[in-house]
Amino acid sequence: MSDGKKPNAGGRGVSNQGRTERNGKRSYQDRVPGSNRARRQAELARARRLKKISLTSIVTVVIVILGLVLGLHFANGGSSAGTSSKPGSNSNAAVPSVGYPAPNGTLTSLAGAQESIASFKGKPTLIWFVSTWCSSCQAGTQTMAQGISKLSADGVRVVEVELYNDLGQSGPSMQQFAKSLAGSEFTNPDWTFGVSSSTLTREYDPKGYLDIYYLLNANGDVYYVNSTPSSTMPSLLQVAGRLA
Repeated sequence: MSDGKKPNAGGRGVSNQGRTERNGKRSYQDRVPGSNRARRQAELARARRLKKISLTSIVTVVIVILGLVLGLHFANGGSSAGTSSKPGSNSNAAVPSVGYPAPNGTLTSLAGAQESIASFKGKPTLIWFVSTWCSSCQAGTQTMAQGISKLSADGVRVVEVELYNDLGQSGPSMQQFAKSLAGSEFTNPDWTFGVSSSTLTREYDPKGYLDIYYLLNANGDVYYVNSTPSSTMPSLLQVAGRLA
C-alpha cells in the first residue's frame, strides 16, 4: 500500500541516468566548462599552442643566426668564409691575406676588354667574386647599387666578376644578372662587371666560396677581406672611408 510520497528525485532514478551517461558519451560533469576534465583539456590545448609558438621561435632564431654566420664569413683574413666548398675547390688552399700584394690575374669585362688586377693600381679597388645563381650575391648586388655612390665618393671603384664557369652551376649570364639587379647603376663608370678567368678564380677563391670580396688599396695590397655585402655593407663603407 502506497504511503502517498513521491520517489526521491536524488535517488535510484538519477543514479541510473548518471550510469547511462558515463557508459555513453560524456557525463554532465564532463560537459561543464568549469569541471576538472574541461580544465585539463583547456590546459592541454594551451600547452600545444605554446609548444608550437616555441618551436616557431626556435626556427626563426636559428635562421637569423645562420644568416649572420654566412654574412660574416671572415674579416681581415682572420676567419674562413662559411659557404660550402664546390667541386674542384682546394679546401687546404689559403685566400689572399691582408697586408700582402694582391695576386695578379685577368678578367673579361662585359664590354669585352681583358683587364688585369695589376692594372687597377693607383686607385682603391673592390674586387668582388660572385656566382650568379647565389641568392646572397643577388641581394648583395642590389645593396651595392645603394652603396656605390658612397664608395665612389671615397675614391673606390667596384669590379664585380662572375666566378669562372659560375662554379659549375647553371645561372643567368653576368649581363642579365648585372642589368636586372644593379638597375640604373649598371652604367656607373665606377662599377665594372665581368667574368673571371680560371686562374683568377683559383687565386682569389680556392675554396669555392659563392660570394667573397677583397678591398685593395691604391698600392695594390689587400686591405680588407669579407663577404656578402648585403650583410656587411656598413663595415665595408667604414673601412673604405679610411682609404679616402
